[in-house]
Amino acid sequence: MNERRCAVLGATGFVGTALVDDLTAAGHPVRVLARSPRHRFPGPVEVTRGDAADPAALKAVMAGADVVFHLVHSLREPDFAGRDRVIAERVVAAAAEAGVRQLVYLGGPRPAAATSAHLASRSEVAGILLAGPVPALVLQASMILGRGSAGLELLARTARLPIRPRPRWTARHSRPVALADVRHYLRAAVGVAPVSGRFDVSGPERISYHDLVRRCGRVLRRPAALAVPAPLWSHQAALVAGLTSPVPASVAGPLFSSLDHDLLPADTPAEAVLPPPPGGPTSLDNALRAALGAPAAATPEGRAHVGEHTRYTSAGPDAVWDVITHLGGADGRFPPGPAWALRGVLDHALGGVGLYRGRSPRPVPGDVLDFWTVRHRDDTRRELVLGAEMRLPGDAELTLRAEPAGEGTRLRQRVRFTPTGLFGEMYWRVQKPGHDFVFGLLARSIVRAAGQS
Repeated sequence: MNERRCAVLGATGFVGTALVDDLTAAGHPVRVLARSPRHRFPGPVEVTRGDAADPAALKAVMAGADVVFHLVHSLREPDFAGRDRVIAERVVAAAAEAGVRQLVYLGGPRPAAATSAHLASRSEVAGILLAGPVPALVLQASMILGRGSAGLELLARTARLPIRPRPRWTARHSRPVALADVRHYLRAAVGVAPVSGRFDVSGPERISYHDLVRRCGRVLRRPAALAVPAPLWSHQAALVAGLTSPVPASVAGPLFSSLDHDLLPADTPAEAVLPPPPGGPTSLDNALRAALGAPAAATPEGRAHVGEHTRYTSAGPDAVWDVITHLGGADGRFPPGPAWALRGVLDHALGGVGLYRGRSPRPVPGDVLDFWTVRHRDDTRRELVLGAEMRLPGDAELTLRAEPAGEGTRLRQRVRFTPTGLFGEMYWRVQKPGHDFVFGLLARSIVRAAGQS
């Protein structure tokens, strides 16, 4: 990539800080605008002291810049919409005067109808930048999942509650996106030809806010919580959030108000003008894990007990693999249902994840799959390895593999249990007959479903 001089407005935010790291690591000269002399930036970053609403400061930070990143959002201010409008107008003027090649703005989804003041302000800023003489690339993201995000902090706090209200607006949907993917698109904007327009940056999964909180709790391995319908619950919850989390009410209020609307992509995908992330978008569960610092458990070392089931079917390997990879969720429940339901109720009573039902559209390592977590997936070998997240005196792992066998397929199913202490050994011996029965039915159900496909 050719070296480009970059200026970053809003460099002290959680996205801006990460972007500055990325730009300097790529060898681009970077100048930032910062109000506080206390903030320290890595490496060779030139710091211009001043406010984003100050024309002189904008002129200084943009001098000689090829690309300007506008990441300023003034939610902490009482009149944040008015302040952001003024800043946008002055950014346009300063960029034109400095001969900037490309403006890049990170905003929110464009509202389809009446919307919150927060979303309306972001859309207004995008419109001001697009109306200016400098090409403006507007990247629109709903909830960005990354460390330091106010939205993530509120999400994690809610997920940790043993009892939580469930207002009507929690049925609204969004497409949360990983900070890593947002960083990728911002970096990529430096190396492409100047472009102007609105482009959506979205995660791979559409999910309601209620289910997003549940998934967050699941990733954190929190006990299943009791959701209580709260039809009269208003966004005064922002005041509570200001008392119970580091997020001030002045920020939480506009964020909560935005949840009254579906925050879904409505414009052109960013991939139309920017290269996609290598390996595809980050899954929702892995985005949550990275943001929350909650890595998935790996297969433990040590002596393990192994139980295997093998079944043959005339169905092809791809048909069997399709059934395996669609296990879980509301439409692919692990059979036999009553046995897993009973185990889920017991786990809930023990303070575990319980009988959670949820999964990503295409589970990859690190993703939640009901009460399991994907540890390994190999589409070439048609092998899926799942780790149990229920409370157990040890570690349980389930491996499912579809192997070609003559004209059909051999389903190999292996259960590996690594006990913890004497109680784990006793658990294995007592439960083994029941486990053999349940997992035998699971193997038979997979083969039957593949034969019907």
